[in-house]
Amino acid sequence: MSLAEDPLSQLLAVPGAQAVVSTGLEARGRWAVSVPPVRSLKCNAIRRGTCELEVQGRRWQLQAGDCFLVAPDLAFLIGSDLTRSPRPAADVFAGCDDAPFARLDAGDGPETVCLGGRMDVSQSAALLVEALPPVTIAAAGTAAAATIGWLLDRLEVEQREAAPGAAAMATQIMQMVFIELIRGIPADANRGWIAALSDPRIGPAIRAIHREPGRNWRLEDLAAIGHLSRSQFAARFRSAVGRAPMDYLLHWRMTLARNALAKPGTTVSAVAAELGYASESAFGVAFRRITGTTPRQSARQTCRAFRNVQRFGEE
Repeated sequence: MSLAEDPLSQLLAVPGAQAVVSTGLEARGRWAVSVPPVRSLKCNAIRRGTCELEVQGRRWQLQAGDCFLVAPDLAFLIGSDLTRSPRPAADVFAGCDDAPFARLDAGDGPETVCLGGRMDVSQSAALLVEALPPVTIAAAGTAAAATIGWLLDRLEVEQREAAPGAAAMATQIMQMVFIELIRGIPADANRGWIAALSDPRIGPAIRAIHREPGRNWRLEDLAAIGHLSRSQFAARFRSAVGRAPMDYLLHWRMTLARNALAKPGTTVSAVAAELGYASESAFGVAFRRITGTTPRQSARQTCRAFRNVQRFGEE
């Protein structure tokens, strides 16, 4: 399998699935911070000290070397003492956009240092988001945490030295941190197509769909790849992925369609043909079913956004 056929790499390449380094936090004493829900993946690594994390009423005790990933649209609390009234994150990080760390002094006590980032996700990344658990913890001592620790050491060097290209390096490092966290999701916490990639009967079929999305796939074709009967394959696929095989194919095609229509000069007919549709109308019906809009409306919206970006850059 080539890297171009790797489903996770393909999903991470969609527009908007780009990591951004966030301002870190240096906190001392008894403190708590509330982070509101955002349409982004959020990650943090505990570099020094200890703290607690609370998401949807569940708590984790974190120590130096631990890393966590929180799915989009979930609020969370983090702090050394979550019984205290939390301070809003917006207040804690106000005025720190250009600083590597925000400071929170809550009196005497041990210091905790966190480094973090976010990955903004567009509608095109829906297949990625739905495959993630609400919270992922990479515990200190695991292979994923060790790799992330090495990456964050490098990130701190880039932030400290501010050499030419440091911002680009920091962004790429944070992207790798997110990939390590996603790849390091424990098997018992994983779900959806990411976990199903390791299933010897389902994984090859998913890769085939990603490799040839425009092929006229039939259920029996995919079942044959997994060496199962149609009924066995359909039941196992739905159980592992959470979608029927042909529904997964449809969502992957529409993810690619959104990406293609975002490129200036792309025609609807060309996208329809590339994705295996015999006519624009058939493609339009499928596109509207998944996205709630027509291909041309989607293309116009994208072009307007593109022109606005260009106009902003010229001012």
